[in-house]
Amino acid sequence: MNERKLARTILALGMTGAFVAGTAAATAEPAREQGGTREITLAYVTTQQHPYGQAIDYFAAQVNRLSGGSIKIVPRPSYPSAEPGLLNDVRNGTIPMATMSTAVFDSAGITAFQALQAPFLVNGYALEKQIIAGRLGRSMSARATQQAGNLFVLSIHEGGIRYPLGSTKSFTTLNSFKNAKIRSVQSKVLFTGLQALGVSPDPLPLPEVYLALKNGTVDGMEANIGLIATNKYFEVAKNVTANVPLWPFPTALSINRAFYNSLSRSEQTAIRTAANLVPAYSIGIVTKRSTLPQDLVNCGVKFKYARNAEVLKLQAAGRRAYSTLSRDSTTRQFIAAIQRIKKDFKTPAVPRFPSTSTGACTLS
Repeated sequence: MNERKLARTILALGMTGAFVAGTAAATAEPAREQGGTREITLAYVTTQQHPYGQAIDYFAAQVNRLSGGSIKIVPRPSYPSAEPGLLNDVRNGTIPMATMSTAVFDSAGITAFQALQAPFLVNGYALEKQIIAGRLGRSMSARATQQAGNLFVLSIHEGGIRYPLGSTKSFTTLNSFKNAKIRSVQSKVLFTGLQALGVSPDPLPLPEVYLALKNGTVDGMEANIGLIATNKYFEVAKNVTANVPLWPFPTALSINRAFYNSLSRSEQTAIRTAANLVPAYSIGIVTKRSTLPQDLVNCGVKFKYARNAEVLKLQAAGRRAYSTLSRDSTTRQFIAAIQRIKKDFKTPAVPRFPSTSTGACTLS
């Protein structure tokens, strides 16, 4: 089935309410009715200030507007479980809605998003916007919905491109990655990418990462600017390699399928329509002018730059992961689709982050 036909099929199923529950026992958390308003909990693991949280606040406002106030999305940031656990909770109905990093879906056998995080493939926000806000993103969401069986993926939104963050050292050469212990989300695609660079990945849960960076249990992690700031990793890890964008870090806004089926046609439409607005909005969040890089420098962070020859070595090493990832037919199809789109985009300019402190640290 081609991408366009697959997306149309899944959308048609959703519009007609023809989805069936993944298992007979799967029952989503009941929505609370208060004064005619349906409240729906939407969980995610980051703080509200993180780009994920900002996008969810926008989604909630759009659902409220499009439903005429009849639906209230209740965000639940800092969910206590790691993301694989949250994915399981929304699939089995413990939580009706969630947004989870696409990276963790392959831990549950859902491979539709792996291509998004093949090393160095999606190397800029213009390219990513074309993907996640366009037909290819909808096809990925449709394939993930099909693979999951008990989940409806509404849309994909971005949290910020990930860079190497070093606590014990800087990651500016291919050799510096070899045998380094780097924290990563529990994810086959990220593990494959890091191992191609010579890394020993460590799937620490997010609440344990700060201490691990502090005591040297790990040498670093892959992280975006928002995560470094909101989780205060800058206090224990100071070295960001600014011209080595490993991969974007999108998340999949999802709803339990049985719960979705319980909604009225108009409620489903409001939720889907609002979700379709989120991908482009999320790119706006991570590309708008921000004081965070300067704030981080004021807190002691140093943005380092790998030499061009080392960048090329890293990219070549990272691309070796593609053959491994392409053993999965879905991943192979979507890697090829991204490569076709990428041909129309110029290589993004190297970001120039501040290098000099302008004042006291205000993030602690």
